[in-house]
Amino acid sequence: MALLGATAVVAVVDWVAVVASARRLEYAAKPAVMIGLIAVALTLRPASPTERAFFIVALALGLASDVFLMLPKDMFLAGLVAALVEHIAYIGGFRARGLNVAVLTIAVVVALASVAVFLPPIYRALRNSRPKLVAPVIVYVAVFVVMVASAGGTGSPVALAGALLFFYSDAILAWNRFVRPVPLGRIVNIVPYHVGEALLVLSLVP
Repeated sequence: MALLGATAVVAVVDWVAVVASARRLEYAAKPAVMIGLIAVALTLRPASPTERAFFIVALALGLASDVFLMLPKDMFLAGLVAALVEHIAYIGGFRARGLNVAVLTIAVVVALASVAVFLPPIYRALRNSRPKLVAPVIVYVAVFVVMVASAGGTGSPVALAGALLFFYSDAILAWNRFVRPVPLGRIVNIVPYHVGEALLVLSLVP
């Protein structure tokens, strides 16, 4: 709990840095959040040690993706690939649990409905401005849907909530970057991202 509280404080510092455009502070705080979540995951008593191992790999990849995406140089594709492998690691972790078909079905429906809302405008924007990113983004979205479905398949509402917040965070990121600016877009992106990652870590506890 102490580690989780400290990580939450660092996350708030990162949110303030984003709002204030304090780039140096953000460069320190944003990676520190993921490092804190890795530390939290290591100290929990998980339902499945195998799931925790996959989650730690996922969080490390999320850390790499964060670094790629916040650098001044355009490294969006590198960040996308790191996040893609992150989701695959989460899927591997979720499969270490039993399968709840009912919640999995609900998760698939919600994920596909969300994709139907967000993906078409993003696809059109990418086709016009960054056509080389169209295929990677579509693959990314497909893997993300599987990740959300797998989170639901665990039967854990905490895991499903975390996966969906992560999903919406990335959708906002892409919308803000490629479709049109979202008011307070960066903070609207980062808050659900951090909360989603934290919920995924907490879902390790039975």
